[in-house]
Amino acid sequence: MSYVGRKHVKHDDVWKDKLSLSDKPSLIIKNIEENNFGTFVCKVSDSMKLCMKQTFQLFKVNVSMEETSPVIPGDSLTLSCNVETHRKPSVFWINPMGQREYPEIAETRHNGEWACVVEDNGKESRFKLPVSVVDFSSTSEHLFTSTNFPLTVPFLITPNAFVQQIPTKIKSVQWFFIPQTSSDRQSIFSISPKNEPQVENPRGLNYENFTKGGNFSLYRKLSSVDDRGNYTCSITFTNGFTISRTVLVEVLQIIPSPGTDLISGQPLNLSCSTGGPLGPDVQVIWFPPKTSSLAKDELRSGHLMIPRVGTEDSGSWRCELRRSGATLTSAVITLKIEPILTVWMMVTICAAAVILILLLALAFTLFRRRQRKMRHLRHRLCKCETPKPKGFYKA
Repeated sequence: MSYVGRKHVKHDDVWKDKLSLSDKPSLIIKNIEENNFGTFVCKVSDSMKLCMKQTFQLFKVNVSMEETSPVIPGDSLTLSCNVETHRKPSVFWINPMGQREYPEIAETRHNGEWACVVEDNGKESRFKLPVSVVDFSSTSEHLFTSTNFPLTVPFLITPNAFVQQIPTKIKSVQWFFIPQTSSDRQSIFSISPKNEPQVENPRGLNYENFTKGGNFSLYRKLSSVDDRGNYTCSITFTNGFTISRTVLVEVLQIIPSPGTDLISGQPLNLSCSTGGPLGPDVQVIWFPPKTSSLAKDELRSGHLMIPRVGTEDSGSWRCELRRSGATLTSAVITLKIEPILTVWMMVTICAAAVILILLLALAFTLFRRRQRKMRHLRHRLCKCETPKPKGFYKA
């Protein structure tokens, strides 16, 4: 590059389409290959003499993992970082948490991107290496659902490349449950991938064929309040190492008091709850029917008190849990509210019908009693004989 900005780049077989100069000036090398490593010299001179000379060493660094990916927890984990130079730079590894570490045995926390750090002459260079260790996927460990939705407790194994090894690398799988209202740990399933398919357990939960998709999730067609609690899936590998994942399940439910069938004018309490305290960042929002007088109000309490309901309050009431504007789950109930006049008319008609039936029964009873008396009287009259006249003799 000349002082007036003219540039010339060599384009022989080794450097073809690889070199360019920036305005700084800096030498840019694209798509480095094996024969591009070595020593680079930058010279700055005028027409008479050399003003500056700077030398750069471009070293080749090889990073690799000896084991086949993915690695099973408990197996060996060997990372290699080889610098091809006669110099003696400082070389060390940084784990995915940003800490120095030289791993020997694979753990689930080792899953992620590692960096080989090479320090030489006060300069630091980093070379990334992805490490894949079998683990549960990073799905949320806090699940919200409601009594209106199915129950799915997610337990997924990653990476997908391990799924084909499940029948040979997994010794057993166990699921446990601790209810929200108890500390007793209950066993749900305990199986081996080689076992026959498990039948539905007493809790009504099922799982799919996890040897196909690595899906160890539990399912039920509809959630219930009895599903509240902690679910744990533990996988034991053939090397004896065990990994576990626990998911907290919270089930939202709307409780109406005194019920969903009401008479206009009755008081109503609605409770929207998961059976325990909600986090400070979780909000409760109600959505009444559009015909309700409360439809335009902002109802943001877990408990609603309506002194007198009306027929306009009939319909679906929805309660939502939200965090940072996102809906976590929702529950719905349907209220049926009858007009008070119609109810009293029905009561009057029913009362009149009862009275009429009682009168008919009484009339029938009196009629039957009168009939019995008449029969008895005729029977007595028939038994009486006519007396013979005195002085009458047979010829």
